[in-house]
Amino acid sequence: MATATLPLPRQIARTPATAAARVSSATGAAVLSILGSIAAIGIATIGLLVVPVAALVVFGPVLLELLT
Repeated sequence: MATATLPLPRQIARTPATAAARVSSATGAAVLSILGSIAAIGIATIGLLVVPVAALVVFGPVLLELLT
């Protein structure tokens, strides 16, 4: 079975016409990718801190009482 590729008209493909537009588009994509990675790492870090903070809230007063 053979398939053929169909060329898309420029209005549908929405490709930048100039090299400068392609570079700024690639730069914007890179910046968004980096910001997305930073946000994902931040969310994961907050998620990892939930259990220790909850343990401190629950067991903190009892542990302080035992130390005194």
